[in-house]
Amino acid sequence: MPEIRVGVLKYGTLNWELDLAEAKNYPEQYGFKLTRVALGSPQALSVALQGGAVDMIVGDWLWAARQYDEGRLYHFYPYSTAAGELVVHSSDNAANIGELKGKTIGFAGGKGNKNWILYSAYARQHFGLELASQTTVKFAAPPMLNQLMLRDQLDAVVNFWHYAAELKTHDKRSLLTMDEVLGSWQISADVPVIGWLFKQSWAAENPALVDQFFAMSFATRAQMNSDDNLWQIIPSFTQKYSAEARPVLIEHYRQGIPTRFDADIKADLQKLFKVLKANEGTTGVTGSLQSLPDSLFWHSPALAGQ
Repeated sequence: MPEIRVGVLKYGTLNWELDLAEAKNYPEQYGFKLTRVALGSPQALSVALQGGAVDMIVGDWLWAARQYDEGRLYHFYPYSTAAGELVVHSSDNAANIGELKGKTIGFAGGKGNKNWILYSAYARQHFGLELASQTTVKFAAPPMLNQLMLRDQLDAVVNFWHYAAELKTHDKRSLLTMDEVLGSWQISADVPVIGWLFKQSWAAENPALVDQFFAMSFATRAQMNSDDNLWQIIPSFTQKYSAEARPVLIEHYRQGIPTRFDADIKADLQKLFKVLKANEGTTGVTGSLQSLPDSLFWHSPALAGQ
């Protein structure tokens, strides 16, 4: 059987889907061998993909666009619409992000991450708050940020969705979601914020294999979306999270499963790219591109609107 090597974060939610797929022998049923390569950070994932150590990763379309600008061609296909969320302590009386002036805020990812750029742009545009200069910002890995929140060493945190969901089971509350941030610019909440990334050259050699992989992926998640019992055979889920946290995580996961990748979604991605470009400051994360090239997007029957 042909092999697909998938890079995964040791702490990432992608493991939930792949655990289930492997338990049910879905890769073999769809005609390929699945090999997982566990890595410790998003940066390690992108390095592995660039170097050919893996064939596919889940990552940021913004990264793929930046690579495209430099002549390194990748495809993007939706994985999830779930995004970073701003969480504060339940005892904090802040009603909006503008009231976090002078506070210490943690961010998952660096200054080139879209969460930082978009939340910063939102705070500036709607509340006149410059996060970089009017708050104390700490960038760190998601698990560390949660620990700092639980130790009361941060006033607020923008963390990946499953870490934010877990915090909300520990007397923390949501102050601002990415859906609300995007909605302020009339961008749909259905926009996939992360997706599958893979080299265009590899996909050109293996188009049927790529589509078979996506067919398996969405079939697996369709079952996760409808059958509560299946979650009990996912080790990376059941062994890590408390019984109290699991229903919250399942609900958020299901809400993030993409249902379409049509012209309207791609138009909203273009709109979001322009927002990023207008607000990136000196980070240069969008490069010289003025819009997202259509060839960035992989076209597959796994989602409607293709």
